[in-house]
Amino acid sequence: MRAVAAAASPSRLRALLLLLSPHLPARTPRPRFAMNPSSSSSSSSGGYHSRAAAFASPQPRGGGGRRRGGGGGGGRGGGDGSERIDALGRLLTRVLRHMAAELRLDMRTDGYVRVRDLLKLNLQTFAKVPLKSHTVDEIREAVRRDNKQRFSLLEEDGELLIRANQGHTVTTVTSESLLKPILSPDEVSVCVHGTYRKNLDSILQSGLKRMTRLHVHFSSGLPLDGGVISGIRQNVNILIHLDVSKALKDGMKLYISDNKVILTEGFDGVVPVKYFERIETWPGRAPIPFQR
Repeated sequence: MRAVAAAASPSRLRALLLLLSPHLPARTPRPRFAMNPSSSSSSSSGGYHSRAAAFASPQPRGGGGRRRGGGGGGGRGGGDGSERIDALGRLLTRVLRHMAAELRLDMRTDGYVRVRDLLKLNLQTFAKVPLKSHTVDEIREAVRRDNKQRFSLLEEDGELLIRANQGHTVTTVTSESLLKPILSPDEVSVCVHGTYRKNLDSILQSGLKRMTRLHVHFSSGLPLDGGVISGIRQNVNILIHLDVSKALKDGMKLYISDNKVILTEGFDGVVPVKYFERIETWPGRAPIPFQR
């Protein structure tokens, strides 16, 4: 091939190369790899993963704020008004129940924080909207629209405060400040914990545990079709009824939240089986025998 190329004139060489080019092996392009911003930032910080990162995305550099003349929606960044408010409510639940200490929010023992402090946080909602771009009126709307009444608003000395009514894992709040104590069994007609059959054997062995939360949760109503009951999931298939009279008599502290969830720390974080009044299937309501 080199001999032929040396003897050939430039024009003949070009013609020869054109004839041979379909038979030459194709050159494999060098692959390119797109940089993942999240993996890049996590590796540079030594693999640090915070609860805040798990629950809500930080505001991107150069982002944030509303587009001028663009309103609150539009595209992936804003969504419609309903999606924007629902996503805000979900983030508020996470922050007020679980993230106050990590985010260095000034939370009182009754769970209240200043709304203006919330709106300074460098977080994104689940609709990819910066929390800073929301208004006080949108906070009010998220509270109003929450069908389980997870939040309370309080205006004090001209300052608007907000809290989650229950479900906390942060230890800043105290039961006595956050909740109303139940002093008599006559104060509650229903006190039921909803769970699933797959969990029942473990519960019967070791009782109901509060796990990472401050309290074991009970509902003051049954998960009836079409009704939203705080403190219990709609798809549970086992109901555990608490013997409120026996629990109070033995010194177990019971409380009720503003949204009618019954809460207790039990004894050392556990409600023992001997305080179960009865267990039944749901919705069939067939009794399940157990040893106290």
